[in-house]
Amino acid sequence: MAGWLWINKSGGIAVRATSEMHAHMKNVFIWGKVEKSLRILAVFAMAMVIGGCVWFRLLEIKNQLADFDDNVTVSVVDQHFILNFRKPTLLSEDFVYLSKLRPSRVEHLDGGGYRWYLDFRIDPIREPEQKKKQVSFVMTYNAKDRLVSFDFSPLFVQMAPVAFLEASIRSLGIGKIDQDKRQLKVDPEDLPKIVSGLPRSTDITRVMGSPEIVESEAGLKVLVYHFKAESFPVDPEYEDRRIAEARLYFDPKKDEMLGLKGRFAGLKLTIDYRRFTQNP
Repeated sequence: MAGWLWINKSGGIAVRATSEMHAHMKNVFIWGKVEKSLRILAVFAMAMVIGGCVWFRLLEIKNQLADFDDNVTVSVVDQHFILNFRKPTLLSEDFVYLSKLRPSRVEHLDGGGYRWYLDFRIDPIREPEQKKKQVSFVMTYNAKDRLVSFDFSPLFVQMAPVAFLEASIRSLGIGKIDQDKRQLKVDPEDLPKIVSGLPRSTDITRVMGSPEIVESEAGLKVLVYHFKAESFPVDPEYEDRRIAEARLYFDPKKDEMLGLKGRFAGLKLTIDYRRFTQNP
C-alpha cells in the first residue's frame, strides 16, 4: 500500500507514510544509531590502543631510568640541561598525544632526523625585558621518529637547578606507578641526598624579571610566573594546555628556594628541594 502525497496550501509537498513505511524508517533510524555507536566504539578502541602503546613506551623509559647510567647520558651546554637516550624509545606522536600541543618550531636535520621546539613566553609580562624571556623544551628525533635527546632551556634550569633536576629525573626510575591516576610517585626515603647551593629569590628575579604574583603559602614566600605556549593545540578544546605556570617556594628567612611546582603542556611537575638536601 502506497503512502499519501499531496501539495499543501503553501505549495510544499507533504508525505503521510503507511505503517510499513514507518517500520522501514524505524529500522533505518535504529541502524543509523547502531552504525554511529559502532563508529564511536571504533574511535574509542583506537584511542585506547594508541594510549596503551604510549604508556607502554613510558614504562620502558621508566625502566631505562632505573639503570640511568647505562641508558642515559647528561650534558650541560651553555646552561642547557640535556638528556641523551642511548636506546631511543618515545615517538614524536607520543609528545602530541600527551601534551595535546603541536610543536612551536620544527628544524630538519641531516640524515632524516628533526628537532621540535615547544616555546613558552612569560605572559603576562611586567617588564619590557620579559618579552625576550622564554622557557623552551627541545626534543630531537631520529629518522625513525624516536626521541634521541631532550633539552631543558636555561630559563627552566634557573627554576630547577641542574643537580636537583638530574636527581629528580634519576629518581623516576625507582618510583611507583599509580595506574588509576597514571602518576609516578617516589618515596622520599628513596631520593638521593645531594649538596648543592639553592638559588635565592633575587637570583630568580634577576634572570626572569618580576613575578606576576608574590604570595604566602604555609609560611613560605611564593613567586608565581605564568607562561603561554607559542604553539597550537590539536583541538580547540585543549586551548588551556597553552597556559603554563611555575610556582617557586622560598624560605622567607634564608631566602633560599625550597621547591618548584610547575604545569607545562598539561604535565605537572613537583620538586621539593628539601628532600634532596643534606647538611655538609
